[in-house]
Parts: sequence; structure tokens; C-alpha cells
Amino acid sequence: MSVNLFRNVWFGLVLFMIAGLTGCAIFMSSVEEEPKGEEEKIPGVMREFRGAWVATVANIDWPSKPGLTTEEQKAEAIAILEAADSMNLNAVIFQVRPQCDALYKSDIEPWSYYLTGEQGKRPYPYYDPLNFWIKESHNRELNCMPGLTLTGLITRSGVK
Repeated sequence: MSVNLFRNVWFGLVLFMIAGLTGCAIFMSSVEEEPKGEEEKIPGVMREFRGAWVATVANIDWPSKPGLTTEEQKAEAIAILEAADSMNLNAVIFQVRPQCDALYKSDIEPWSYYLTGEQGKRPYPYYDPLNFWIKESHNRELNCMPGLTLTGLITRSGVK
């Protein structure tokens, strides 16, 4: 009896495999093949993001040091934006919250130490750095996006 059971199971398995292979063959014959000689067409990119992060914490990128005059800060910003434009970038991410302070007028956060050398002291003569960066970026057809740093790992004396 066990020999008959073995033969029946074996025969059933063979039939199952034949049916499966036949089904695969029928399915594969119904799938259209691409004509040979034609290259696959890849859709074009509608818009690329080519940007640069402008780090303000510890005066890494801008401004080069605390306490520069408004005109010196603006000149450095324009130089960075001109460089971004010459490299065919289309965006700058401007770090506006370097260390629990702000590089824009805020009723909540103090002015950044990295602007004037004294936290809470606004630039003199007064200007809003974020508004300036946005305006000058748009003059060069660059997007300007505010960048936020959510950690306070940097101090005036360096990385902790």
C-alpha cells in the first residue's frame, strides 16, 4: 500500500509540475516583447534640486566672523550667492537658527551671536538677514530655503 501511495504522490507531483510549466509557457507567450533595436525611453527630469547649505553656526560659511558691519555681511552673502549661481545651483539653504537664536527678526528668539558677537544684539545699521538672503537669491533666480539646526552641539568655543 505504501508503494501505491508513493506512486500516486509522485504522479500527482509530476502532473502539478507539468501544469505549472504549461501555465508559465502560456503566460510568457502572451507577454509582448519589446521590439529589438529600440532603446528604453527613460522619462526626463522635470526639475532638479541642486543646492548648497550655507552654515552660519560658528561662522562656518557666513558671516566670516561676528561683528562685521551690515555692508560687509551683505557683500559676503552676495559673494556666496554669486558662486552658487556660477555653479548652476538652483537653491541655497540658509541656516537661520544656528544655536537657539535667530538670523531673522523674531519676537521669541534672540538675535544670533554669530552676527554681531553679542547674542540678542541686532545688526547695525538694521537689516533682516533672512529677508536679504531671500531677495538676493531671487534676484539670481535661486530658491532660498531656511535651514534649521535642531541640536545645540556647537558653542562659541567649538564643538562639544
